[in-house]
Amino acid sequence: MEPVRIESWAFSRSDAAVLVGMTGGQIGNYLTRYDLFPERPKGKGYHVDFKLADLLRLCAVKVLIASHFTPEQAAFAMRTGRGLLSAMRNDGWGDDQEPLHTYPGTLFFGRDSAGEFVRADGPHVVVATLLRCWPIFDDLWPRVRAKIRDEGKLVPAPYPGDVEAGIDAFEAEIAALRARRWNKGA
Repeated sequence: MEPVRIESWAFSRSDAAVLVGMTGGQIGNYLTRYDLFPERPKGKGYHVDFKLADLLRLCAVKVLIASHFTPEQAAFAMRTGRGLLSAMRNDGWGDDQEPLHTYPGTLFFGRDSAGEFVRADGPHVVVATLLRCWPIFDDLWPRVRAKIRDEGKLVPAPYPGDVEAGIDAFEAEIAALRARRWNKGA
């Protein structure tokens, strides 16, 4: 199984709630009331599933709320732009890049002229809030890995291929990425 299969494994709303430590109702609020996933169709009759990037976005909202953002502010800040996986893949040291920030995989949030938290940093931003993506991933991944292993044992399996080999390949890819982004040998 390819690592991308692991990354695109789809979880139900109730499974997502358990994995990220929310209730199904809270996830429902982020889908509809706070519009955390604006690209998704809404309303009755639409099936909702969550992939790793979606779970990371939900976890990031929880971290921002714990850092004194309101749920509305956290959802607004995480609604658009690149996600945590993108920051993990693209920020840091690499073949042709210098580190963008002090720590690889960091998202910055500052207030815009309307007072909303947006993904921005620069000399005009008086106070920026930093969100470190790697620790969020490291906290979430063991639960996701265990759930994928459990679902991979189902007959029929939800995805074709060897789940253990897919997990191993994904973890090897993440380890190599971590080494590259932190400028350390794999």
